[in-house]
Amino acid sequence: MEKLIEIMDFLWGIPLTAFIVLSGIFFSIKIGFIQITKIKSIIKNTFGKIKTNNSYKTITSVLGGTVGSGNIAGIATAIAVGGPGAIFWMWIVALFSMATKMVEVTLAVKNQKKDDKNNNMGGAMYYIKTISGKFGKVLAFIYSIALLIYVLCDSGFVQINTVSTALEDTFHIAPLYIGIFLFAISLIILMGGLKRVSKVLEKSVPVMCLLYILFALIVIVINIKNIPGSIYKILKYAVKPAPIIGGFAGAGVISAISKGASRGIFANEAGTGTSTTVHATTENKPVEQGLWGIVEVAIVSFVMCTITALLVMTTNAWTTGLDGAPMVLEAFKGVYGSLGKYILCIMISLFAYTTYIGFYYEYTTCIRYLFKDKVAKYLKWLYLVPLLIAVFLPIEFIWTMADMSVGFIIIPNIVALLILTPKFKKVFNEEKNILRG
Repeated sequence: MEKLIEIMDFLWGIPLTAFIVLSGIFFSIKIGFIQITKIKSIIKNTFGKIKTNNSYKTITSVLGGTVGSGNIAGIATAIAVGGPGAIFWMWIVALFSMATKMVEVTLAVKNQKKDDKNNNMGGAMYYIKTISGKFGKVLAFIYSIALLIYVLCDSGFVQINTVSTALEDTFHIAPLYIGIFLFAISLIILMGGLKRVSKVLEKSVPVMCLLYILFALIVIVINIKNIPGSIYKILKYAVKPAPIIGGFAGAGVISAISKGASRGIFANEAGTGTSTTVHATTENKPVEQGLWGIVEVAIVSFVMCTITALLVMTTNAWTTGLDGAPMVLEAFKGVYGSLGKYILCIMISLFAYTTYIGFYYEYTTCIRYLFKDKVAKYLKWLYLVPLLIAVFLPIEFIWTMADMSVGFIIIPNIVALLILTPKFKKVFNEEKNILRG
């Protein structure tokens, strides 16, 4: 396990971070840095049209899969291991990853297919497959296998283990009972197929996001005098080793880069191609939906993750030596006292479980791509199996496997995006008139 962690720390250090950031810069140049220069137009063509098309249903389903424990426990862990500077690198990766997300979403919608019920479907493997020659088919197959592993590691293990740990620590419920309960409620939801999954996410995601933002902002506002100092530390320790402070053991710059990049990508999923399976169900035009990809990263990284970062920074919870959810709980305690434990437990459980449900889109797309529908209709129930296993696995093992699986899907996906850039650029040029004004 120690050797595996060392390998992942190296991979998520300079090599993979440089690959992701440089790719993001390349795609940003291709779209003219519209994530910075066309903010008004992006908002106009996303939130401004949310009531006139099916965008609300799609974006809530997307956020259901991306807004998870990584936005709370994951960001706290990044600070605990990499120091405050990890947040700066999370921002940098997110800024350029907006372009990456737009490219992959646009290509996914452009290459969407119709299922046997005439519904739109698709995902990264479908646009990867369009690369000419056998290379495209082989790369799409490799990506599909890697995505299947990632889905099971993230949704099936990380998110469910997070729910189990939170409920066990707060309400002292045995993991076995938690697993059985989650299995039962998940069975009911999944029996209704993707339509029921979509309805659950449509109702729950906006509420849970707003509640977390509200509770967290109250704490941040009460400690508002510490915001300037917190931002200063984030910027300072991004390029300078963070010293030992209180229970914080200190961290080097490489560690800050590593944890900021890995947890940031784990949170917003830009470059992984995962959320394209949901975006591909839209009726919107490719570039129009691609703009939602930019918004998705903004909501996850610059809103949800940043709020968590400021929460633990302004309260100095990051100096306690705690990690993950316990660090966030420490930040809540100063304002909500013992009640904070229950608030955080409910928040984390909701975030993590809706991520598990949201990832059912990715899982079904994978098995339908890899197997025939006659086989896939039986394999879809295997999605429930990790529920009874994840509650017993050690958290360190789970997060290591999650980081590894993210690397496995990012590399083939971004390689494909780079190869398909001319095709994306053609679509972008045909539809970019929507960005005028």
